[in-house]
Amino acid sequence: MERRSFLAAAAATVGAWAASLAAIPLIGSLVPSARARALGSPIEVDLSVLRPGQVKPFMYRGRTMLVLRRTQEMLDALAATHDRELDQGPDPDHPPDPLYVDGEHRAINREFLVVEGVCTHLGCVPRLKNAAQGREAFGDWWAGGFHCPCHDSGYNYAGRVIKGPAPRDLPVPPHRYLTPTRIVIGEETAST
Repeated sequence: MERRSFLAAAAATVGAWAASLAAIPLIGSLVPSARARALGSPIEVDLSVLRPGQVKPFMYRGRTMLVLRRTQEMLDALAATHDRELDQGPDPDHPPDPLYVDGEHRAINREFLVVEGVCTHLGCVPRLKNAAQGREAFGDWWAGGFHCPCHDSGYNYAGRVIKGPAPRDLPVPPHRYLTPTRIVIGEETAST
């Protein structure tokens, strides 16, 4: 009986050793690649390259982020769209803006708007349209903002939806300022 016990113990040991060797490639495949880690990493944006009135796209986590350097005229145009902002009501799937952004301008620094540049209707990328350009699509009430050309959704210069079918504002991603001209998208502001 000792020999049988010895062989059973030896077989169990060899089986456990073989199973652990076979598991190494499986465990290795679960570790994210360097490319995947880079896609999820925060990105730095140099705001000094943006001219007043210019919007630039940046990729973060495979999604387009839009950074707009607003002019005083764009900031003044926000007041003209307050009565057109759609009441969205609470939605647990779409959290409210981060607490560290100003509610009126949806920004930390009112000059720079940082939003996810994906229409909340069907995922198209909205385009910046000034008052004259947007009036062709929306009419005389258009004061400027973002226009989604697929189904004519409109967002004001704060990324708030002012014409459907888009159901939600453009989301404000987590971001913080490193310096007055550099931000990091993907990291919360320290005050939260």
